[in-house]
Amino acid sequence: MSGLSVRSGVALAAQAPLLSTLVIVALALATSISLHWLVRSLQADRYRWQQRMRVWLGVERGQRIGELSWLLAAIDLLLLPITVYLLLHVWGLHDTGQAFLRALFTSGFTVGGIRIVVGKLLFGVVLFGILFTATRWLKRKLELDWLVRANVEPATREAAATLFGYVTFIVVALICLTFAGVDLSKLAIVAGALSVGIGFGLQNIVSNFVSGIILLFERPIRSGDYINVGGSEGTVRRMRIRATEIETPDRETLIVPNSILLSGQVRNRDLRSRYGRVVLPVSVAYGSDLRRVQKILLDLATQHPGVVSAGQIAGVSGPGVSFTSFGASSLDFELSAQILEASQKGSIASDLRFAIDAAFREAGIEMPYAQTDVHVRSMPEPPIAAPSRED
Repeated sequence: MSGLSVRSGVALAAQAPLLSTLVIVALALATSISLHWLVRSLQADRYRWQQRMRVWLGVERGQRIGELSWLLAAIDLLLLPITVYLLLHVWGLHDTGQAFLRALFTSGFTVGGIRIVVGKLLFGVVLFGILFTATRWLKRKLELDWLVRANVEPATREAAATLFGYVTFIVVALICLTFAGVDLSKLAIVAGALSVGIGFGLQNIVSNFVSGIILLFERPIRSGDYINVGGSEGTVRRMRIRATEIETPDRETLIVPNSILLSGQVRNRDLRSRYGRVVLPVSVAYGSDLRRVQKILLDLATQHPGVVSAGQIAGVSGPGVSFTSFGASSLDFELSAQILEASQKGSIASDLRFAIDAAFREAGIEMPYAQTDVHVRSMPEPPIAAPSRED
């Protein structure tokens, strides 16, 4: 009876590590599968909770979260040594487990005079992913929440959030490099190599970077401004450190390096005010009632909701009509009007042209087309030749 109990105890003792091993492996697999499922769900952006999490992380709809892929790979690599260490302890190999951890997080290996500790490197990568996600969230809260409550204008909010993002990225990178076991004093060698590279091939990148910082501080161009640069025009959608994104009227995105915006000639329609001006040449036939023409043009401009009327805004004049010239076949006028939104210049000008044509037709005022009078002079008849003597 005692021999049977001993054999039963030995069998149970043998089964305990096996069951623990199965539990540890199952937990590791479940953790990895759950993380992969969570990443795929966030990338898919199908359900409401996924959309809320993407908003919380500051990721735009339809945009992939690039850092999640390498963060997931780093977590998988970190799960592997943790699983191995637990399995060694389960099977009673405590000293082997301690030596394994010591080799992973302390000893490492040397490559080109640089000691690489795999455990610290993985920990630094995971920490970078977590801190980078946190700084992205802080950047979004700063731009869309905290600065909004402080009544900061949108262009200033974007500039502050952009600078905050770059500064925190540098700080997070230095912290994670330290935790990863990288000797920051070695970076002086890298900085020396970069200085040589800057002198030969990176001067344009540095110029764009410095220009971007100057543009963010001086703000001669802001998001939402309608600008003309290098013969192309459009609305500024996003300003980054290296380049600025401009959306053209054809819905095309134009990427302009910041050094061009800073050193070239740029026409900004919205820098000081959003008001604009519409100038329409109008011609009527000779014999028309000129005062009536003037009154019709002024009334039509004043009645348009997008035109600034006299006295509506301080310092902005109302519509005006000028008699510009006596044309070859017409009397030429010019209607000028200040408008509330410069971006509506084309549509307002079209509305006024339609209204002018209808009003002139109703009033019987003729808008002449170009005419040319051709005078045909009769040629003298050729002289009759005198008859010859033979005839």
